[in-house]
Amino acid sequence: MQDTRSLVESSLLVALSVVLFLASHFLPLVGIVISFFCPVPLVILGLKVPAEKALLGAFVAAVLITMFMGLLGGVFFFFGFAIMGVALGVFGRRIQKASDIVFYGFLVSLSCKLVLMALVKLLTGINPFAIDPDLLTKSLDNALAVFSDGYGEVFLESMKAQVETMSRLMVHILPAILIAASFFDCAVSYVISEKVARRFKVLSLPPIPSFGTWRFPRSVLLAFFASFILSFFAGKGNNIGMLDVLSLNLKVLSMMIFLIQGLATLWYLLANFLNINARKWLGVMVLAFSLLVPILSTIVIMLGFFDMLIDLRVKIRR
Repeated sequence: MQDTRSLVESSLLVALSVVLFLASHFLPLVGIVISFFCPVPLVILGLKVPAEKALLGAFVAAVLITMFMGLLGGVFFFFGFAIMGVALGVFGRRIQKASDIVFYGFLVSLSCKLVLMALVKLLTGINPFAIDPDLLTKSLDNALAVFSDGYGEVFLESMKAQVETMSRLMVHILPAILIAASFFDCAVSYVISEKVARRFKVLSLPPIPSFGTWRFPRSVLLAFFASFILSFFAGKGNNIGMLDVLSLNLKVLSMMIFLIQGLATLWYLLANFLNINARKWLGVMVLAFSLLVPILSTIVIMLGFFDMLIDLRVKIRR
């Protein structure tokens, strides 16, 4: 009887993961939100059954999606969502600390995305890392032509210059973007899964610590300083070499981490001095405003840097 119940529950979770993935692809706008929930049923599955059975369920889901969306869709589901979801569930059953679960889940997510990109290259002949800046510039010209009547020429030229610079930069920071996307994907999936598991009283996942307590290891500072040393030894001129690319990616990743730690420090300050825990919506608005305004986001990055350097929150607590 217990085996039958487990089989039925596993089948329902597999079916739900298929439905969510299909909905995320075929429903406009709402599909973006639904995509964050795609790994959740498989996280629950990884919590409830042994790892090999959970992976088998994920494979069955991938086969079903292949029937609807073709081989590329099944591959994208399996390596983009399924393995990471199962891994988070398995880690959640064996590891007691949420930060460790997210870290190992991030490594799985990053590895799967690298495999996914290799398979996409193999199946389609298209290199996902090969971004053509000229193609982006041409697309921008077409977009600016549509909005040319509503904005001044100076504004449009300024925007075009910024996007052209960014498009040429993106070619070189794709590794940093991939690493950041893997972490974001894993962290969001874990947060949603933890809340769903707690809400429906499934086997619980270790809770995420309060955002105000989040902090990254100080080794990030070494990566940040190393990026400047590498840029010093990099070749001069217009050609971007390997040291330039490595320096640029280390710098971008470090700044992203400083931004997250700065937001956590800001939340800590709001919680302790303005009692923001009683009005969390206000705190979320402050953080969102800090992200959207460039000068404020720069201040938040500096706040994260100094918090990591001198442990600002501990000094304030004293």
